[in-house]
Amino acid sequence: MFKENYIIKGEIVCETGLHIGGSNDNIEIGGSDNVVIRDSTSDLPFIPGSSLKGKLRSLLELSDKDSAQDVIKNKGKVSSDENTIAAQIFGVSADTQKEFKFPTRIIVRDSFPNEETIDLWKKTEEVVRGTELKYENTLNRINASANPRNIERIPKGSKFNFEIIFSVYEGDNENILSLFESMSLLEDNYLGGSGSRGFGKVRFDNITISKRDQEYYKEGKNQEPLIKDADLEKVIEHFKK
Repeated sequence: MFKENYIIKGEIVCETGLHIGGSNDNIEIGGSDNVVIRDSTSDLPFIPGSSLKGKLRSLLELSDKDSAQDVIKNKGKVSSDENTIAAQIFGVSADTQKEFKFPTRIIVRDSFPNEETIDLWKKTEEVVRGTELKYENTLNRINASANPRNIERIPKGSKFNFEIIFSVYEGDNENILSLFESMSLLEDNYLGGSGSRGFGKVRFDNITISKRDQEYYKEGKNQEPLIKDADLEKVIEHFKK
């Protein structure tokens, strides 16, 4: 039975350029054939919840021994053993051919740029529709000839509002700390593509967490504030206590 939701909000800060790929059916002259994903309404880049959730799950599976062993057992597919932390938080898909189905405990919303970032993009000449073009060369190892290319990316300093809902049910192990630890792992890893070449370094900041129990939803009781405007280190310290 449902007990409570943790509402986790804050900012994803791009400390380097960020590229999460989209599709471009009509490549314009002077444009890029390696574009970012964009919101169809605003035509501005955003961070899909699926990209963030998938990266958090992957890092947690790599850091937890039981989850990692289950991934190996599943030949590279996600951990599906309900006894592993990764499965308990991120769920077990219905297409795993298992009778047991473990629903996800987290919802990760799409993250959109805040107003400060949109204003920054408008004032920067090199930024068009929220992105810059990063130029690179690939070299022929034999004749040293260069093959120039460009990649569209969200510029350094951009900020996106994120929201994660963590649900707790009776009988659950309290695994919310593992979620924050996977977020910490992401800060020392990368989000999106080309991470080994310097893209995708992000930081979670201005984190606010509140708790909403059954009385909040049934009786309109006020939510319980837990943390306000904290960095990830302070959040982890709070939940370790």
